Amino acid sequence: MVKRNSRGFSLIELMLALSLGVVVTAGIVQLFVGNSQTYNLLNGQARMQENARFALDFISRSARSAGYFGCDPDADKVINTLGPLPNTNWNALFEFNITQPIEAFNGLGGGAFNPSATSLPQNLGGGSSINTHIPGNGINMGTLDSSSDILVLRHMQVPGGRINAMVGPGDSPTVFDDGTLNIQVDDIVAISNCEQAAIFKVTNVASAGGLSTFSHGAGGTGTFSNVPGSKLSALNAPYGRSIDAQGTTVSRVLSEIYYLASDPEFINNQSVPIKSLWRKTSASAPVELIRGIEDFQILLGVDTSANAFNSVNQYFVPGTEPPDSVIRAIRVRIVASSVDAVTADNQVLERTYTQTINVRNG
Repeated sequence: MVKRNSRGFSLIELMLALSLGVVVTAGIVQLFVGNSQTYNLLNGQARMQENARFALDFISRSARSAGYFGCDPDADKVINTLGPLPNTNWNALFEFNITQPIEAFNGLGGGAFNPSATSLPQNLGGGSSINTHIPGNGINMGTLDSSSDILVLRHMQVPGGRINAMVGPGDSPTVFDDGTLNIQVDDIVAISNCEQAAIFKVTNVASAGGLSTFSHGAGGTGTFSNVPGSKLSALNAPYGRSIDAQGTTVSRVLSEIYYLASDPEFINNQSVPIKSLWRKTSASAPVELIRGIEDFQILLGVDTSANAFNSVNQYFVPGTEPPDSVIRAIRVRIVASSVDAVTADNQVLERTYTQTINVRNG
């Protein structure tokens, strides 16, 4: 005889238990899915904000250095000793045109750019390039985001080397070098003080006893070669005096070109190509800085008033500013994204960030 207290579950009890188990399991799964979506959303927001912060930080640091010459020589006393047309052929030296500290080009969309942007270094078929110091290190125009702007910022690299003795117009400068300059043969450098400046190509470096001498011998007739017999002074005046350097330094010329481009090899979790902020520095090849920058727009701030306060009173789209305007501020607007789709309906987060940067040549 079976005892009453050893009976199994009835069918109703078993079904009730299974139903409760399903409800609890569904709740746990729902909680897990909700937590996963929340994590993805928060992670996407953090990535978007980080993308924007780093992008604006890169651009701001370059913009605040734009126009730095070590001192402040008059623009008509800055000469070019390179190329077949010395002193006038700045347009062919896009990567080193330090006479124009800030340039911006307006992206018009539809694959078109402002006509003035045709001087940008660009890759051609076979990896050759035009308007570039090192062939193959130009910008691949086919990858550019045509609706975004392009910003070019130029300055002398810091730190520079202070000359140790007076430099005549035809001399090779010798500077104090503690090992941090790292100026090499074929670099394009500038010598400058508060009165004058010149750019030249380094053809030899001789270092000894904490000093480095940078030769600027003639090396052909190309755009990036020193013109035979060229001098470092439009005034035929020396740099420094026999007793002091008078603030004369030698340093690399840097042009930092910021633009947006996409790489078909990089896609997000929805198989959509990712746009990135890129930078080309002088003769170096372009490098990808920040992924997830969807738009990049520039406004140039100038003072169009007749007063002497030199403060920005109007912003212009690149290419529309008055002739010979002195750019005193740059307003940068970027659209940053989470890169991947992170919302519950599989959308990419996007947010607009704006920053106004005062520049030193203002």
